[in-house]
Amino acid sequence: MSRNRYPRMRTALAPVLAAVFVSWAALSRPAAQAAPPAPDLKAERTLAATISETRMVETVRRLVGFGTRMYGTPSNHEAAAWLAGAFKEAGLEVTVRNDPPRDWYQPVSWEVRTMGAAAGSAAVVLKTTWPFSGSPSGKGEGEVSIEAASGAVCLASRNPTPETTAGCVAVLFDGRASASGWPGVGRLRGTWTVPVFSVSPRESGSLREKVTAGEKVRISFALDAKSGNDSADTVVATLAGKDRSKYILFCAHGDSDSGGPGANDNASGVAIVLEIARTAAAAIKAGRMRQPAWDLRFASWGGEISSTREYLASMDKEASRLQAVFNYDQSGFGSSKEALYVEPDDVAVNHAVITLVRGVMKDHLGARGFPERGASVKSQGGTDSYVFQNTRTPGAPLYPSVTLYTSAWDRERTLPVTEGFPPLNWYQGEKPGMITVDGDAFYHSAGDTPANTTDNEPSNMGWCARVGLVSARRLMGQR
Repeated sequence: MSRNRYPRMRTALAPVLAAVFVSWAALSRPAAQAAPPAPDLKAERTLAATISETRMVETVRRLVGFGTRMYGTPSNHEAAAWLAGAFKEAGLEVTVRNDPPRDWYQPVSWEVRTMGAAAGSAAVVLKTTWPFSGSPSGKGEGEVSIEAASGAVCLASRNPTPETTAGCVAVLFDGRASASGWPGVGRLRGTWTVPVFSVSPRESGSLREKVTAGEKVRISFALDAKSGNDSADTVVATLAGKDRSKYILFCAHGDSDSGGPGANDNASGVAIVLEIARTAAAAIKAGRMRQPAWDLRFASWGGEISSTREYLASMDKEASRLQAVFNYDQSGFGSSKEALYVEPDDVAVNHAVITLVRGVMKDHLGARGFPERGASVKSQGGTDSYVFQNTRTPGAPLYPSVTLYTSAWDRERTLPVTEGFPPLNWYQGEKPGMITVDGDAFYHSAGDTPANTTDNEPSNMGWCARVGLVSARRLMGQR
């Protein structure tokens, strides 16, 4: 999830949900009009039970194993090729979109370690180091210095620049840590000729103490990084419905966004999208689920926001086909709460879908594989669902488009509850009229690994996948 923001929505256009009615709408009907049959909760739970959290955990690990998956990188292409193959194996129609070329950077391998000061003493690898995006390759060693010094490995607590680190053979930066203590992934500015690494304060602290005490500490370092200019691969897969003139889109950005490992942000989202596709396709093949009323489309964006905009720009000839968007971002981990969130609920075009998703959460609250707590949240921006509510272009259609997630940004945020959308079975003791949204302490850091995030809370991805799949079925009028 990026920090980009979109302006508040200015219109209440709802071009694609006019014919969608579900049980929650009965209150607004004339008394003489018969309500539709209630959802078959048993059938929904039976289908939801086939969602595999184990398979999603494995998908996250595989995606992170390719690398950062940033726009245009070799790891983006490798991950996209694997995803395309997985969708095809599940029986879906697959296309790979080539988004416009851009400059890219990818760290391939690196190591930073202290060198034993005395004969026979062991070297120690600094496990939290992560190259700055744009850092050049390099290999060597030098004595640790807190000040810039010729031939030294310089330890900086302020954002380094080529000027402030002149003469250094490498730079370690410990001035930007995530809430978890892991170093944030930085991006270099200016022209650099030496490697620059982020490192956690907990690992750099002992180095500072030794150097301050007059002890000499030597560091060896090696970084192999690649860069170039290339297009990004966006994978789009389709499960055919009865009426192919309409579709629902499940999507997630495929890059790590920050240039770090990107397990929760956002391999978790991609794993959910793939799992929903696999589950639906297998259920149809086995006769456990009817062919969907509309096409179900699944997308892993080559680059957050940018690739989504490219997709939206290409929709001119089929704009009326898109019925709703279910986006996933930071959907596999939360630092302090166990809850499922959906946003934005303060946008008029979203009200029907938000109400539907909330209805699914309420109907299955606490059931096996579903969350015990849920909440809809006002607009926060910063993720791909907002691209489909483009207020920058006058007259552009606004699509029902929501994001399902279990954490947002790097730490808890308290927001006002949107009128008419109270939280479901929420935590006691919160200020009336306010809702606390969970954060991810490993957000945009070197610590956003499967071991720290998605391996620990696979149920989060399970909630998101099950609620999204059941919501789509209800949206199509299928019980």
